[in-house]
Amino acid sequence: MFDLSELEHIHADIQAVLEIVSSFKARIDGKEIGIRILRNRMDDYFYELSHYYRGADQADPDFSEENRFPTVEAAVKGALRSASMFYRSTDEGGAWVANESYIH
Repeated sequence: MFDLSELEHIHADIQAVLEIVSSFKARIDGKEIGIRILRNRMDDYFYELSHYYRGADQADPDFSEENRFPTVEAAVKGALRSASMFYRSTDEGGAWVANESYIH
């Protein structure tokens, strides 16, 4: 593993360097969701999802859930909980929305 804090000091405009440590795909009722697990310089793991579910009520999901985990496995479990938390197969009018901040 690299010393990410050292990499952040290469240029003054670099705000953060994150290591992508794992990538996963999950299928939820036929929709493929990308999951990236990243590590920051404090060795915390967190996830990014390629899509999130917006229900028929059009309310944005609440992303207040903590997204910092001590292990990759815990981060993947958190990602799967987050991805499936608002999804309901009987929700007519709901849709999966691409997450614009997902690293491609």
